[in-house]
Amino acid sequence: MKYLCSYFLFITSLLFNLNLTAQEVTFSAQYNEEAVEHVFKEIENTFKVYISYHEKTLNNQTVTATIENADLYTSLTQILAGSPFTFEEVEDQFIVIKVKVYATINLEGLVLDETDTPMPYAFIKVKNNGLATDQNGQFKLAFFENDSLSFSYLGYDTQTLSIQQVIDKNGKIKLQRNTQELPELVYKKQLTEVAQLNQASGMGKEVKNSGIGNLSNADQENLYYAVKLLPSVSNTGFSSALEVRGGEADQNLTLVDKFPMYQLDHYFGLENVINPDITQSATFYAGGFDSQYGARISSILDVKLKDPPLNYAEGNVGISLLGYKGYLSVPLIKGKLAVLGSYRKYHGAIEKYLYDRAKSTDIESADYNPNQLALYQQQISPEIDYHDANAKMIYKMSEYDQLSFSFLNSRDNYYTSYDLVPKRFQRLKFTNSDERSWENNAFTFEWLKEKGNLKSRVYTSYSENKRYRNKIFHVRDSTKVRPQKKTWETKQTLQDFSVHSDQTLIFDKGVLDFGAIYSSYNVTKSIKPQSYFSNNIDSITQSHQVALYSQYTFQKNRFSLTAGGRLWYYHPTSKPYVAPRILGELALDSEYKYAFTFSMGRYYQFIRELSDELTYDSYWIISDGDKIPVISANHYIGGFKANHNQHSLNVETYLKTSDGEMSDLAFRNPVFFKDYVGTGKSYGIDFIYEFNHQNWYNYISYGFNQNIKTFTAEKNEKKKTQLVQLASVYSKKRWKVGLTWILKDVNYDLSNLTNSSSPNTENPSNYSPYIVPLYHRLDFTSQYNFKIGRRSKGEIVLTVYDVYNQKNTEERQITNLGTNSLEFILTDVSQLGILPNLSFNLIF
Repeated sequence: MKYLCSYFLFITSLLFNLNLTAQEVTFSAQYNEEAVEHVFKEIENTFKVYISYHEKTLNNQTVTATIENADLYTSLTQILAGSPFTFEEVEDQFIVIKVKVYATINLEGLVLDETDTPMPYAFIKVKNNGLATDQNGQFKLAFFENDSLSFSYLGYDTQTLSIQQVIDKNGKIKLQRNTQELPELVYKKQLTEVAQLNQASGMGKEVKNSGIGNLSNADQENLYYAVKLLPSVSNTGFSSALEVRGGEADQNLTLVDKFPMYQLDHYFGLENVINPDITQSATFYAGGFDSQYGARISSILDVKLKDPPLNYAEGNVGISLLGYKGYLSVPLIKGKLAVLGSYRKYHGAIEKYLYDRAKSTDIESADYNPNQLALYQQQISPEIDYHDANAKMIYKMSEYDQLSFSFLNSRDNYYTSYDLVPKRFQRLKFTNSDERSWENNAFTFEWLKEKGNLKSRVYTSYSENKRYRNKIFHVRDSTKVRPQKKTWETKQTLQDFSVHSDQTLIFDKGVLDFGAIYSSYNVTKSIKPQSYFSNNIDSITQSHQVALYSQYTFQKNRFSLTAGGRLWYYHPTSKPYVAPRILGELALDSEYKYAFTFSMGRYYQFIRELSDELTYDSYWIISDGDKIPVISANHYIGGFKANHNQHSLNVETYLKTSDGEMSDLAFRNPVFFKDYVGTGKSYGIDFIYEFNHQNWYNYISYGFNQNIKTFTAEKNEKKKTQLVQLASVYSKKRWKVGLTWILKDVNYDLSNLTNSSSPNTENPSNYSPYIVPLYHRLDFTSQYNFKIGRRSKGEIVLTVYDVYNQKNTEERQITNLGTNSLEFILTDVSQLGILPNLSFNLIF
């Protein structure tokens, strides 16, 4: 018993001493804008605890504090002071960082001057948003209890008050006239805030950070998947080649960190060269874009890649049934220099097992008649592999200056083959094959300066697109017994080089954007055998152009307006081209929830690609102003947008007229080339409705477009497109589930062209190669997020493309025209049908 008591006293004394030791652990440090992630790591090492948080929630939070001999809870309180975060001890040695929850307060009031006169359209700013009082100086809004409001008016001192202070004043805010500061300087500050508000609600649609931008697929949020859900955008199946409001695919410009991209597809558009892991934002302009953009006449997609963080490292790795990927960003000099790199590779494991590629077709066509159209048809599924890589560097030269370098490389390989087996020659086999590849190399080097009322951006960009094709095919010749073997090999290289100077100045009563651009195109081709088109029509291989632009933005009450223009000098034609543009918005209420929008402008394009849904071939050509005309277009757009509670509505009608249009038939049949250059007219309506309710996001869009190209009084081609697109996403805690359904109906009317050009009018075919089948598809996606350790998280994503295995025709292609008769080989390139994919991503 004596020994037992002694042992008990010993253990009790030991535990007591250990407890005292643990309580005596303190922490001392001094931080000046230190990354909060680094501070948390030091807290963990000192107090032997685990701190859990979400990296995106912290949003580059920094810590400025002096901590002296503080315990754990005092240290965390000082670290999180002034931030929107709090901490909670879930269990022993485990601490969770979370966002503070604040109550919503409905607030209404009145802004007055020193004589108690109401001040109409006084500016109110809360966080990064702005609004104005109505014509009677009144406001009525909902805020969080921790918000603060800034009230300002031209020539008056700004008041910044907490919500409680506004309540204490019974909502009556009195502004005092400023007798020391010049009114112009006050107005300059106010205009800066208003301009930022207008830019956020301009003609462009932010598709990356929006509801439809959160639809997951095998590679997190696919940017082009979201873009293709907009009603103004039509595409061919999964392809990333966009047709916007009746325009051709080559009339759209995609900018990635300011360099243009000329090939976007990976794997029929299931993937594209824009890596979502490093995409910060993406704004899509379906037309009516301002003077800062040029080079295309239809639409602009402006993609901004994220800058590598200067104070901490991050990255991710992922693998799926279709491929694998990796991304890493590290600071080389903390706070000054950082780099990132990413790589994605497709391996196609599941797709190779799901679909049999051993295709064959009977060369004896049942429809064949020497005096009639002969058709050979087959469906093929191509073999594809791809990769893409990105790199970006940021160097912070000073508080106001920054250098950046962004680079992209991608390559795709495409191969199809099938056997022709004639009934009369069972032992013989003729193999048709098609091998293609395309590669992108692009970079931007930029200097950015932001100081006071000046924002200066000077950069150079370079984009190179290489394409190769080797095709082997057999055609029937009535003078021969056996089919005749044909080969076709093409090599193309397109180079786009430009130097830009973009400047922004805030004046007394407006914001001025102006700049200058030099750019050049260089296109080289090797075509075997050579064609009439390449020898006699396409003769320009290089062009130079210089452009100047300027635009002025101002706001008067609820009306905002941007007016400006662009001026080109194009070397091949030795002519100037003037493009005036204007766009504006009229808000119907003080909260900017209801507004009319409009835009008008002229646009030019000096390079084009002959390619469409009916042909396999793509061919970049430079305008010479003679045989290859410069394309011009006029845009007239009017719309209405409304936001009410969880509902959002956006409607736009448009009319586009163009000159210098060319039919893609000109490339396929150059004998009729002169007839296939003319004018165009495209009109239609776009409708978008979005509804958010608790964890649900729902999206409905409808688009109608009628496009008419007129070449002569008798010859024209018409294309009518209707699109219906539905999307629904449900999110709860760590789960996200979504469904997307797409319906596309395209109708061509080319009768005036084909009838006048066909030599077999006495025996016309009953089959038209221009009928595109109705396209519809249902996609399913689900995503589960979970924590891995203290600093990492995992994602498991399951997607099923084309759930009901419709196997729609993606493209109908005329792959060959016979030698001595109107003889086509029609190829239906089908989407793969049902395609499941499972991926795992580790984010750290």
